[in-house]
This record gives sequence, structure tokens and C-alpha cells, in this order.
Amino acid sequence: MRYVLGFLALALIATDAVAASKPTAAYVHPQFAQFQIKTIALLPTVILPSVSGADQTMGQALERNLAPLGYRWVSASALRAALVAAKQPGVIDAVNERARKAAPADTAALQTVGQTGIADAVLVSVVSTWERETIDVTISGQSMTQIAMTGYLYSTRTGELLWSRKFQVKGEGPYNNADGSTVVGLKAGGLNNSDPRTSTSLDPPTYEEIAAKLADQVRTALPAPPAKPATP
Repeated sequence: MRYVLGFLALALIATDAVAASKPTAAYVHPQFAQFQIKTIALLPTVILPSVSGADQTMGQALERNLAPLGYRWVSASALRAALVAAKQPGVIDAVNERARKAAPADTAALQTVGQTGIADAVLVSVVSTWERETIDVTISGQSMTQIAMTGYLYSTRTGELLWSRKFQVKGEGPYNNADGSTVVGLKAGGLNNSDPRTSTSLDPPTYEEIAAKLADQVRTALPAPPAKPATP
């Protein structure tokens, strides 16, 4: 019996260790405040799989929606220019390639960004879902647009992961009854019952609309910047 109990205890410990090592949907470094992050550089968005124009759409949404958070933000183009001036043009690609492969971060590349003095941290954004499905008027159902993304914030001083979180936003068009009966489940500002059912009126939200909502969620989820010292 003693051996059985000992075996069970070891099994429970092993199970706990495995569970602790699994990636979680959200993470914040326990000493986040001590890093005193004030300036964050946005890296070009990584799209899996690559979709033409998706990186610009998501990147622009992040630039617009993250500004009110209180950090000083550095655009991807400004970061690239600073790295070219420092004769380190391949750093952004090195960081993003690791993210694309879900590999550990390139600490040396991150610290190279820090050595330029342009940012205390970088935000790496990896989009894993970029979908938009429309529906024909002859088919019952709903169209939809969906984006899923994981954000990673890395220190450019130590290369450590400071924050990460998974996001997913889905928007649907109005429900279409192929038999021509009343359209139900309308979104705000959608069709009136008397409107003709056209492919445009049944379309889901645009990528730009969903990207803006996702970027807004990122802004809400990111830890706040350090408080400014009180004025004497």
C-alpha cells in the first residue's frame, strides 16, 4: 500500500508539472512593473498562413487603437528605419520568424532593438485565423468574418516575455432564409424586413471592422504603463 501511495503522489506531482508547463491564454510577467516599460515598438504583423494585405490591415488597426493606452508607440516603419541606421536591418525578420515558427524568442535580436534606444519593449502580433465567408441568397445561413491573434510583449533589455494573450473576434451578417421569408437575427444598423435580400446586404462585417474590435481588446488587455511621478 505504501508503494502504491508513493507512486500516486509522484504521478500527481508529474501531472501538476505538465499542467504548469502548458501555455496559457493570458500571461503577465510577475515583475512587469519593475521593467518600467514606457515605449513600445510595433513589429509587422505575422499572418499564418500569409494573406495579401492582412498584415497592413491588422497593423494599422493596432496603431490606431493602441495609441490612447498611454505608452509611447513606435511604428513598424520607424523601427525598421532605426535598425537600418544601426546597420541591423535583419533584426525584425529574425524576431518575427521565431514567432512564425512558434519558437522561443530571439533574445539577441530583441536586445539589439534595445541597444538602439528606440523602445523598451516590442509587441509581436501573430494572426492564426483570417477568414471571411459570404453567403448566397439561395442558401440559408449566415455569413461571417473572423480574426484570431496572439500578442506577445518582449523586453528589449533582457529579451524576456512580459505579456501575452490570445484574442478572437467574430462578426456575423444577418441570417438568411433561402425560402424568402423574413430575415431574422439582424445586426445593429442592418436590414429592414422590407429591404431586398442582396449579396451586399447579407455580407458580414469587413476585415477592417473586426480588426478594429480585436485591437480594442488588445488595448484593454495590455497592462497599463507606469504612473507618471507626481508634480511637486
